[in-house]
Amino acid sequence: MTSATPSAPHAPTRHGQRVVAAGKFLQLADGTPHYMRGVTYGPFKPNSRGEPFPEDDQLAADLRHIAALGFNTVRLYEPPTAVVLREVEDLGLRLIVGIPWSEHVDFLASRSLCREIETQVATTCARLGHHSCITAFLVGNEIEKTLVRWMKPGRVRGFIEKLIEIARRHAPQTLISYATYPSTGYLVPRNADFIAVNVYLESAAAFSACLARWQNLAGNQPLLITEFGLDVASHGPERQAEVMRWQHDCLLSGGCAGGVWFAYTDEWFRGGREITGWQFGLVDRERKERPACALQRKLQPTYLPPAAAPRISVVVCTHNGAATLSRCLDSLVALRYPDFEILLIDDGSRQHIAEIAKGHPQVRYQFQQHAGLSAARNLGMQLATGSIIAYTDDDCIAHPVWLLHLSHAFADDSVAAAGGPNIPPPPRNRTEHIVAAAPGAPAHVLLNDTEAEHLPGCNLAIRKDVLARIGGFRVEFKTAGDDVDICWRLRETGRRLLFVPGAMVWHHRRFTIRAYLTQQFGYGCAEALLMKTHPERFGFLGGARWHGGIYGDQHPADYPVEGSIFHGPLGLGAFQVIYSSSSFRWWEWFTGLLWLALLLLALICQQPWLAVGLLGFAGWSAWQVSARNAAATSIHGPLDRLLLWSLSFLQPVVREWARLRGMLALGARPSRHPLLPDIVPPTRPHKITLSLGTLCFWSETGITRDAWLQELRKALRSAHIIFREDDGWRWFDIEAWPWSEVSRAFLTVTEFHANGRCLTRVKLLLRIRRSFGWNMLLWLIVTSILMAAGLHMLLVLGLVAVIAIVLLLPLGVWFIRREMRRLARSAASSAGLIEMR
Repeated sequence: MTSATPSAPHAPTRHGQRVVAAGKFLQLADGTPHYMRGVTYGPFKPNSRGEPFPEDDQLAADLRHIAALGFNTVRLYEPPTAVVLREVEDLGLRLIVGIPWSEHVDFLASRSLCREIETQVATTCARLGHHSCITAFLVGNEIEKTLVRWMKPGRVRGFIEKLIEIARRHAPQTLISYATYPSTGYLVPRNADFIAVNVYLESAAAFSACLARWQNLAGNQPLLITEFGLDVASHGPERQAEVMRWQHDCLLSGGCAGGVWFAYTDEWFRGGREITGWQFGLVDRERKERPACALQRKLQPTYLPPAAAPRISVVVCTHNGAATLSRCLDSLVALRYPDFEILLIDDGSRQHIAEIAKGHPQVRYQFQQHAGLSAARNLGMQLATGSIIAYTDDDCIAHPVWLLHLSHAFADDSVAAAGGPNIPPPPRNRTEHIVAAAPGAPAHVLLNDTEAEHLPGCNLAIRKDVLARIGGFRVEFKTAGDDVDICWRLRETGRRLLFVPGAMVWHHRRFTIRAYLTQQFGYGCAEALLMKTHPERFGFLGGARWHGGIYGDQHPADYPVEGSIFHGPLGLGAFQVIYSSSSFRWWEWFTGLLWLALLLLALICQQPWLAVGLLGFAGWSAWQVSARNAAATSIHGPLDRLLLWSLSFLQPVVREWARLRGMLALGARPSRHPLLPDIVPPTRPHKITLSLGTLCFWSETGITRDAWLQELRKALRSAHIIFREDDGWRWFDIEAWPWSEVSRAFLTVTEFHANGRCLTRVKLLLRIRRSFGWNMLLWLIVTSILMAAGLHMLLVLGLVAVIAIVLLLPLGVWFIRREMRRLARSAASSAGLIEMR
């Protein structure tokens, strides 16, 4: 069990125990809760030894002051020196260490630079990884948004994930992550130990909304705000203290694992010069305290219940769940909430459930003849004395602040139910690890960042009066599907369902492969029963139609492709995230029963090669699912990856087969007029893009891509060339002849170097309409078939066509590239840029 709050917030923590991730929160390795209260320090002008820190006396005084203010963590932007480590360890402070490298340039363009960065990360982690005072390494910090767009988000994320793996190999006991920011909200590494984000917002409502968004991007990982603060020069010291107060409250209510205030002092050295225009410090350059320091001493990292805390009845239903029930009840007894009861409903178990209940005097035990999960939950509703009923399963372990977070959700009378994430606990063996990574786990469905369409029954709190008004759970749902049915029915009353990221429970997945497949078979049977009850919510192939996005099997930021991210015009949007209408991918049509039906049809038609192709494509589709989940859960090794692939291959087959059987047995059919999702799919590009090379232009005086783009616009207008600019969704800045089958486009980025110098890169792009490419391919296939038929005239025409394509296409591409280079160089010359060759 873990908690978001330390027992002694102001007492310095002595080292020896590592900080580890525990679901949505942090804890020490011995299980002691750890809430991060951090402040940034530096970077500073080099001292007399050339180190990016103050002189030793000032450094020691600063760190003593930081500890006295109540902080337990210091974020550094440079690796700590021996003096820093000694002072931190003496004071019981902890460190987040940033590893600096060339983040301001196109590092992916140079393999030698990539190797240099990898070496820097490996060396730093190997040198410092044994220090227990270091909580985490950050392998990067805020790669600039237009630079990420230039290099492509998927490639940048892949490189960051590689750096994380390198860091983890050299510092296996230390947490590893990358610090992103809202302008690259899609840049979320899947293998990080926690999600780190730097956020600067001046409104409590906007900050809370941003936290909700980032909690969903974080998934099952802790969310740390690694920078937030306010400029005193612009807003004043009183406003700084006010912002610190509500940010502290938002972090606790938002279920965050902690936060880092920017910064300790106004003294700041960056890019080879002192920064004097901003004043973010809690103290000024002379170390004179501002009002925020007095507030920081008073703030307690303790999340409190509502002023009028509702009584909550926790209901656990079990049927032969003795293996996990004791730990479940232990966690419920330890809940930190002022007014709750625990009800254990035994649904006709043949095991010693009553004896386990006797070991927990706080638990009310009730036996019923075996009637199924829904009947047991209804009995719990009838016996409950609380106004809120919180349901969980016998294989769950509740976080100590679970009810605290749930209780705040019901402050709004329009809320009928609330729930939070269910996270698999650390696996005890290889099988549990792989099963936890397999698809089909219970998942919430969100309409937006806070409102849910579905909440899994293992973590579901409902108002008792509303639940009774709709007749409780339907008893025909014996083992699964009851939570989906109840959520749909609750929403039909006009009330809302809220997702609360801090209301976390550990939820054991199945312990064996057989149990996992049995569970998926049961889910399929439940879907058939749901289709019988709610035919309008299912598609013609039997899959449920959700209005919201499904979270669980797939990370929300898995597919950063053109057309899915709103970058803003020219990539300058302040808040850039992935807009995805669904986690479904086209190749997923070939998982489950569809490929089996097509395979059988191919064999009946005596087309063995087609059958082999279908089988191979189904295997490839399952590999896509397994590779995605393996990356998110750090599954390595060929045998483990093979087992995960086999489960990804079998899971949709087993589940859809059970659903089809149930549909036939129950006579369930989807409606001819199903409810369609409200979300409009994002605009997808209709063209594929090929690169024709890159030109680089230098400026000693700070001329950026804006000047180049302005000159290009003038040149295109002078030549009467029709063009369009990026609408915020595209990976180009300007496209000439955009409505033609083949168009030309330019993508730019400016790198900012020391002393105001700039390097502008211009990529030349050839964009080809997808239909044009498919038509060409189809034409070549038809021509080849006719040529193979032996028709001599067609043979001659086909050869002439092939020769023409082979000769004319390269010539045309060469001509287009030459004209684009001429235009780019002309615009650069007019803008005062010098080409680098």
